[in-house]
Amino acid sequence: MKQFHLILLMFFLFLGGCAQSPRHPVQGQATLNTLAEFNKWQARGKIAFIAPDDRQSVNFNWQYTDNKQTLTLTSFIGTQVLKMMELDQYSELVVDGKSYTGPESAALIHRVSGWQLPITQAPNWFTATRFEAGFELDTAGYIQQASWQDEQGKVWTIQYQRYRNFNGLTLPARLTLAHQDITIKIQINAWQFDS
Repeated sequence: MKQFHLILLMFFLFLGGCAQSPRHPVQGQATLNTLAEFNKWQARGKIAFIAPDDRQSVNFNWQYTDNKQTLTLTSFIGTQVLKMMELDQYSELVVDGKSYTGPESAALIHRVSGWQLPITQAPNWFTATRFEAGFELDTAGYIQQASWQDEQGKVWTIQYQRYRNFNGLTLPARLTLAHQDITIKIQINAWQFDS
């Protein structure tokens, strides 16, 4: 009889354990907590800007240091197309050897190059870890799709097509941003972190 009760108890404990599911994206939260230890990261890959009347594809080197970003875009033969640097009070953009400044990075890039890129929120969507609402998870607990409003009031959606393990952290490797008829496709080939 004791053996029957023990088996029954184990059965109910097993059912109770199976019924519990995570309420938050466990992987995303773990990655976010780990990324919080780093004040500097760098990603390299390819980015394509697609609009009804234009299509551009370039390589990128994206750096994040102490809440400031530097984005360098180069052609496939290595020629610098654009370099954006966030400084203490303003952002600076260098295109074709000419320097432009403005108070906000995304507006500056759009004004000079015509490309729309929600760069101010990039540390959030680029790492797929800091969405508080408006996101969907895949079966593994990774963010699959999310949406947010940028500082100009534009609503962006993002889809994460692929994640990869980079030095022990699972991070986006392929993603697509969209706003109305603007599409931005990003392929990340390498991540690097410094604490």
